[in-house]
Amino acid sequence: MTTCLPSDTAFHALVDGVARRKALAEKQARSLPRTARQAFLYDATFQNEIEAVAYPLALAIGRVPNFATPTTYCEKMRSLYLIHPNPLMSLVADKVEMHRYCDLMDAPIRPPKLYAAFDDPSELDLSDLPQTAMLKISDGCKMNILHGPGMPVTPFALRRFLNRYWHVDHWRRHAELHYRDIPRRLLVEEALLPIESLTETCVFCAFGTPYMSLNKTGYSADVHAGRNGGYIALEERLKPLERYADFVTPPYEVAWPERHRAAMLETARRLSAPLPNCRIDFMFIDDRCYLGEITISSAAFTKPYDSLDQENLLGSLYDLTRLPDFLEKGRAIAHSLGWPVDTSFGHIAPDDPRLLTGGQ
Repeated sequence: MTTCLPSDTAFHALVDGVARRKALAEKQARSLPRTARQAFLYDATFQNEIEAVAYPLALAIGRVPNFATPTTYCEKMRSLYLIHPNPLMSLVADKVEMHRYCDLMDAPIRPPKLYAAFDDPSELDLSDLPQTAMLKISDGCKMNILHGPGMPVTPFALRRFLNRYWHVDHWRRHAELHYRDIPRRLLVEEALLPIESLTETCVFCAFGTPYMSLNKTGYSADVHAGRNGGYIALEERLKPLERYADFVTPPYEVAWPERHRAAMLETARRLSAPLPNCRIDFMFIDDRCYLGEITISSAAFTKPYDSLDQENLLGSLYDLTRLPDFLEKGRAIAHSLGWPVDTSFGHIAPDDPRLLTGGQ
């Protein structure tokens, strides 16, 4: 039985222990092939999954996260990787299976067309690519390459792209364990061009209820840029979305187009209905609206809000006693889509004392 340590002792045991093991592992990894280093570093650095999940958040908040009785937003959300084995979290984060999920839920707004997906990238024939396309890796984030007029994906460019990303386990970057169950595939998706004309917004949902909208401009803008006070008060943003007149969050000037507003809210409701938490991303171009992604772990929940009051306020929207019902829903939907209902994550017992000590 693990003994509960004082909070400051547990914090230093977690942070110092990880730092010590990481430094040693980095020296040992120098002799390994480049493609084997990430897995080796992760496995040699963390003693268990609780430690891996707790560490990045502990660095951000300066204490050991409480995953036994979490109260803050980030604590509650990262605890799901440990205590909530919901296969739907992996399914909707899969850039391939997300398309089938949208079909099943009859989402009014759909993602760009999915042309093909390959378990083995060598099966892709570049001569068969449509005139414009986006190539993505299914189990990662920001792992994509554009194919279009004047910028075709050449064999050399594809090899360089795969050499950079194909061996990367995105789930190991911040211990977002639900990514681990996503099969790695190379997909070819419709490209929305010109990219510089894209604007994006996202809707946060808790247990099927949309509660907050953030807008961003530019394809690569940081959706969390407003957390330093640039947006209206969090308390105002947490009002039901239907109360907003124009869905604009200053200083960004991207409004929800009137013609898409009802469809966006309905899409967010349907897609989030069986999920304890998600962020529904939308993209606008030429007065058209597309679903971008269903994001389960926004910024990996390692960037808490500026104040504890804000974190607690947002965390209060998530009643974790509801998790068993949503686990049942998730497994039923996964089964209906032929997705495995057993997960590799979420199996830590809620009474495991290590949830209080960062795995120590």
